[in-house]
Amino acid sequence: MMGQLFWKFLLAFWSALAFAFGLIWAVVQLSTDPGDDRPMFGPQARLIQQSAQTMVDAGGIELLRKVVAKWDLDPIARERILILDAMGQDLLQRPVPADWRQQLVQRSNQADFALHSADGQHWQLLAVANPQFWPGRWRNFGEPEPLEGERRFTDRGPALENGVMRRPPTPPFWFHPSFILISIVLTSMASSLVLAWYFASPVRQLRQALGALPKEQWRTQLSGKITSRKDEFGELARSFNLMAQSVYLAILSQRRLLHDVSHELRSPLARLQILIGLARQTPSEQESALAKVETEAARLDELVGEILTFSRLESGEVNFQLQEVDLTELLESICDDGQLEAAAQHKHLQLAELPQILVSADAELLYRALENVIRNAIKYTAEDSLVLVRALVLDQSVRVLVDDDGCGLPPEQLPLIFNPFFRSHSTGSGVGLGLSIAQRAISACGGTINAENRLNAAGERCGLRISIELPLLQAS
Repeated sequence: MMGQLFWKFLLAFWSALAFAFGLIWAVVQLSTDPGDDRPMFGPQARLIQQSAQTMVDAGGIELLRKVVAKWDLDPIARERILILDAMGQDLLQRPVPADWRQQLVQRSNQADFALHSADGQHWQLLAVANPQFWPGRWRNFGEPEPLEGERRFTDRGPALENGVMRRPPTPPFWFHPSFILISIVLTSMASSLVLAWYFASPVRQLRQALGALPKEQWRTQLSGKITSRKDEFGELARSFNLMAQSVYLAILSQRRLLHDVSHELRSPLARLQILIGLARQTPSEQESALAKVETEAARLDELVGEILTFSRLESGEVNFQLQEVDLTELLESICDDGQLEAAAQHKHLQLAELPQILVSADAELLYRALENVIRNAIKYTAEDSLVLVRALVLDQSVRVLVDDDGCGLPPEQLPLIFNPFFRSHSTGSGVGLGLSIAQRAISACGGTINAENRLNAAGERCGLRISIELPLLQAS
């Protein structure tokens, strides 16, 4: 992993470097004015003429010819120096364009372009700007020492010291092309190595953590060092920890569900076996035993039905469609049936007066959820007490409240009330799937459900309140 990243980063570095140099070269080429290749006049040309005259005075025209010849070989020199005789011919036999000669003729009376030797010979100096000159660049690395009496021009223009041309100091070794190239190579390799390690290290940790999951190491978590990072790897590590935690909880939930289902099925099956044995031993009580068997079979069928419903809701296999549902009509239908059940237990169920309320939900799922909540309230409310069902219309939602007069739940058990097969220690009867099914059904309809204890004036628990909130379409 790290080796592959190293070569990829190195290739990317050199590709970017090549692109940058190519772009700079293109900009320089496009910005170069071909018109710069023309004779120079003014103070700069006058300074060059003075330097050339100093060389002629020191070593004659031959010394100047040698200096100009060597100067002409430098492809990046700032200027090109031409020395013309009385016939207009260059001292080094280089071609001279006619328009250059014409400009010299027009300025023949100016001393800026004239050179004179001790023996009375005369020449004209012509300095031409080099359009390929790169300002600030050092040149002539490894160039031999100047000839005796030779004076040179610098890359930054001719400079005089006591009337004599001087050469700039030798550049430091870190300006040498070889040193620069080696430095770039080493820097690119070092930076690529650091980047490869920087990216490969968290990826390696993540790969090891992922490899632990198939080995049933469900509690695998990445260390705090990678999760504390502020970049994308830190976000990925934190997302992985959340995923691993979710997988772990899902596995625990599955195992707990299997255990609870097995336990719930074992009890009615055991009772069925006992009843069958009693019926065989005492033929006179067969009718009573068969009636009890029928009751247990009905309970078993109800349990299996609730388990299947919960399983389909949990896995998302239920095909539901959100549609317009008359919540008022739905609550009236459920409460009409619930009043009969409540009366049989010497309890009371009351539905507060409601306007017509239309919500967006799946009618079957919503009916099942509300029925489970209301029946659960009837089951756990105190005898001769009231279960009150009412609805509050909010801005964009409606809240259904189901209040009972039971003993409520300890605060630490409230978050667990919607877990499958949860049963309070104080009221341990029932299967424990009704509220779990209600929560999944309400969630599938786009709503929320929660539970809280009702408190009296003394701050004591006096019942349980289930609150269901659904998207509102219309209320009138």
